[in-house]
Amino acid sequence: MRTFVVCTILAFCCLAVGCSGWAYKITTDNMFPAMKTGDICFVNKFDDSAVQRFDIVVFNAPEDIKQGEKGDVKGISRIIGLPNEKIEIRQGRVYINDKLLDEPFNKVTDTENDFPAMMIPENEYFLLGDNRPQSVDSRFWKKPTIAKTDIVGKVAQIIPAEEK
Repeated sequence: MRTFVVCTILAFCCLAVGCSGWAYKITTDNMFPAMKTGDICFVNKFDDSAVQRFDIVVFNAPEDIKQGEKGDVKGISRIIGLPNEKIEIRQGRVYINDKLLDEPFNKVTDTENDFPAMMIPENEYFLLGDNRPQSVDSRFWKKPTIAKTDIVGKVAQIIPAEEK
């Protein structure tokens, strides 16, 4: 019975999201503990609505992180820095405009990878994974921001791997 209910919910979600978004299977632990390898996330298509800090987004991966993969490669991370903000990471703590950022979600911190202060350009975003030691995110890209036009959509729902 439980399997039937879960399958019914999953089918409904696929139909509901299918008209306005996509489903992606998580293949890394860069967003642990919010998402784990094997989880499915449903993503609402990006409609140029306001992107907010802490939104989890799917984006077109920068060329330098595709690791030899060709074509359409997607990434998933959390929006941390917004356009026209100064961002800096010191000893695992994020500072926005020289003020410590309160990150109200569970994460795995990384005190070994600081990021020097920079201004985020207009219409661009700074992204971090929740599992900072395992995430290849803005801290490591040649160009450390993602253009608004490279955001595919916002994560609307997560189906844990063990519930499928």
